[in-house]
Amino acid sequence: MIAIPPITSISQGHLNIWEICQRKYQYSFLEELSLPEADLQSKENLLLGSNFHLLMQQKELGLDVAVLASSDPKLQSWLSAFDQKPPKMIVGDRLCEHRRTLEMPIEMSLHHSQNSDHGQGYFVLTAIYDFLILGDRQAQILDWKTHQVAIAEEKLKTNWQTRLYLYLLAKTTNYAPEHLSMTYWFANTAESVIISYSQEEFISTEIKLKQILAEINQAVNYPKLSLHSSECNYCEFRDRCDRGDMLTNPVSISNIADIPEVTI
Repeated sequence: MIAIPPITSISQGHLNIWEICQRKYQYSFLEELSLPEADLQSKENLLLGSNFHLLMQQKELGLDVAVLASSDPKLQSWLSAFDQKPPKMIVGDRLCEHRRTLEMPIEMSLHHSQNSDHGQGYFVLTAIYDFLILGDRQAQILDWKTHQVAIAEEKLKTNWQTRLYLYLLAKTTNYAPEHLSMTYWFANTAESVIISYSQEEFISTEIKLKQILAEINQAVNYPKLSLHSSECNYCEFRDRCDRGDMLTNPVSISNIADIPEVTI
C-alpha cells in the first residue's frame, strides 16, 4: 500500500496521467521511478523546446536574444515565424513563466492520515503559464508549442493543461470565466489555436477536479490498463506491466509523430 503525504502538489501532468492510467501515475509520482534514457533525437527536441521558451521569455524582458536564436536554425526559424505571424494578444500586464497555485481542502482517508487528529489535508493545484496577460476586463493565457503540427482544438480543450490553467486563473482572479481565453501558438506552423471559456466549463471542471482528487486520495491499488490498450504502445513503463519492450517490440510506429512533447 502506497500512501500520499497530506499535502501534494498537483499539476496538469498528474491529472492527465491519472485519467490515462493509474498504474503509470503510481510509477511516475508515487514511486518516482527513473525513466529509460531518452534517445538522442528526443533529447535534442526537448532541449530545443526548452531553449525556445527561454528565448521567448528573454525577448519579452527586452533582452538580446540574437546569440541564443543563432545557436540553432530551428530557433531562428521559430523566432522569425513569431515576428512575422504572432498570435493575437490583448493589452494588459504581461507576465512570463508565471506560477499560480490554489489549495483545495480534502478529507484525508484513514490510511493517509498520520493519526486520528489529522483527518484534514489539502492538495495544491499548480500551473506555470508560459505567458499571461491581465487586462482591464479580460485575461489571456498563451502557451508556446514546438510540435511538428498544430493540435486540433478539441484535443487541446480536453487536455488538463487547458482545463487546469483556465480554472486556476478563474479561481485566483476576479475575472468571469467568459472573460478568459487560452491561446496555443505552434512555432513550426505559426498557427494559433484560441480556446474560449465559460461558466459551464468552469463548473464542470471543478466537479471533475474534486472527483479526481478524491480518487487520488482514496486510492490503495493502482490498476493496469487492459492488455491490448493502445495507451501502452509507447509508455515508458510498458515492460513493467508485461506489455513488451517499447524499444525492441513496439506495437506500431505509425503514430510516433502523435506522441506529445514532454510538459514541465
